[in-house]
Amino acid sequence: MIIPRPRELAVLGGFVTYADSAVLLSNDRDLGPEGYRLSVSDGVIELAAGGPAGEFYGRQTLRQLGAAVPYGTIEDGPRFGWRGVMLDVARHFMPKEFVLRLIDLIAELKLNVLQLHLTDDQGWRLEIKRYPRLTEVTGDHYTHDDIHEIVSYAADRFVRVVPEIGLPGHVQAALAAYPHLGNDPGRRLGVWDRWGISEHTLNLEESTIAFFHDVLDEVVELFPDDYVHVGGDECLPGEWERTPRAQERIRELGLPGAHAARAWITARMAEHLAAHGRKLVYWYEKADGPPGATTMTWLDEESGPQATLEGRDVVLAPHLRTYLDYPPVLEPGPFAPDRVLSLSGAYHFDPPAAPERADGRILGVQAQLWTEYMPTPSDVERQAFPRLCAFAEVAWGSAGDYPDFLQRLHPHLARLEAQGVRVGPFIP
Repeated sequence: MIIPRPRELAVLGGFVTYADSAVLLSNDRDLGPEGYRLSVSDGVIELAAGGPAGEFYGRQTLRQLGAAVPYGTIEDGPRFGWRGVMLDVARHFMPKEFVLRLIDLIAELKLNVLQLHLTDDQGWRLEIKRYPRLTEVTGDHYTHDDIHEIVSYAADRFVRVVPEIGLPGHVQAALAAYPHLGNDPGRRLGVWDRWGISEHTLNLEESTIAFFHDVLDEVVELFPDDYVHVGGDECLPGEWERTPRAQERIRELGLPGAHAARAWITARMAEHLAAHGRKLVYWYEKADGPPGATTMTWLDEESGPQATLEGRDVVLAPHLRTYLDYPPVLEPGPFAPDRVLSLSGAYHFDPPAAPERADGRILGVQAQLWTEYMPTPSDVERQAFPRLCAFAEVAWGSAGDYPDFLQRLHPHLARLEAQGVRVGPFIP
């Protein structure tokens, strides 16, 4: 059966053999750009779609129904326009071939955003031609040609690719390449070889702002999507608090203290992206992001509605519901006992609606695949499946009947395993 389940489904008696039947196409804009309607009767399959994406999803559903398509009607469309998956390729590099494979897998689940976490303390994975040492110090990376191929391949499957260039924390790999970006330019750092949060941050010089403006200029040339993610999270202010030059800059800029430097840098990036017609996205921790920026609320489930009341668009990503690197059951390892995400927990995530006066501000939801403890593509697949299937149903808006989901899940997982996908343990 279908993963994710259609939101409206009426099945009648009788079947049509898909291979022997023509599909009659029509347009119905009332269905929305990603919506479709399948009508099957008397040997005829009719597919009405609100747009090209709706036709794509309708054909996906037909394929998933199998060779014998039952008589009846499916009218379907997503709850959310942003149905995302974040893949961390900075901590452990994921080869281009796996990224393309993941795009196929998420498109089958009717997910439509792939966020690539391209930079961190442990690696810089995107070629920046103006600053070649960024990739020279960390090795494996994507060339411009790789990115063009990934973006094109994704677009053919109605998946948008959102790049993430993290700053002003999570930047030790950049500082290893270009020490003058840091708060102690005479210090030579290596690419970080541990997990956690490095204390090192960007300095507050205009030359550093200009450096990252140059980086973003190349990023927007490579990635056509409206959104560019700049991280913004887990930025420790210690270096700004104890470095004389940073304190001098804080006074020059009129900032109330070192705690405000993160927001100042992020705002400068937002202004630059806006000049390119792009929107900045950042990981939300408190109400200090740039005006008009889109936030990803990851700390808890309450932050999303709160951020909408600040006038922000929101993508919901609460870690206890969407971090697929967390184990499905409590087990020995690096994660705290409360950082467990079961299949049931993923499926029963009920994304909150925006308050009435902020209606429309919640753009969607996103699942995360952080790779500190997932060094290979097989490890990523094992952690993603089957829980990504549950998340996809939440994102589409058709979750609700968990026993029915489990019944439909088994044949889908069998299909994945037949394709060579490494599926994790089935623990309902």
